[in-house]
Amino acid sequence: MSLTHTAIAVLASMIFVLSGMIGYVYWQQTRMLQHIQSLALALATHVEQARQMEAPPQTEEDQEEEDDRVSVKEPVEIVEGPPTATTPDETDTDDLQDKTSTQLRELLTKKGIPFGKRDSKTVLLQLLKATA
Repeated sequence: MSLTHTAIAVLASMIFVLSGMIGYVYWQQTRMLQHIQSLALALATHVEQARQMEAPPQTEEDQEEEDDRVSVKEPVEIVEGPPTATTPDETDTDDLQDKTSTQLRELLTKKGIPFGKRDSKTVLLQLLKATA
């Protein structure tokens, strides 16, 4: 029995030591991550200050020009004339899924519905479904 008790005691002490080592490694990892985050924050602050120092101060004219550029919207194609009568196959929403973007744009142009030149196929389909 003595050998069994000795083996159990040795295994228990090994498990205790290993769990202590794992705890220590976890503690070191947590400290390392905190230090890395602190360095990243300090570096980001330093880079932001450097950018502000390099950027020339903006005058009122520059700010107005920037506002004008921001407020420019995408041109919308305007079709003049009344919308034409649609045939039943054009308004069928099942057939619209199979059409390409250019075919959808042609349908919108025929119907007289304005759309953006850069609209995706899903937007064009929504426009056609809304007017069907």
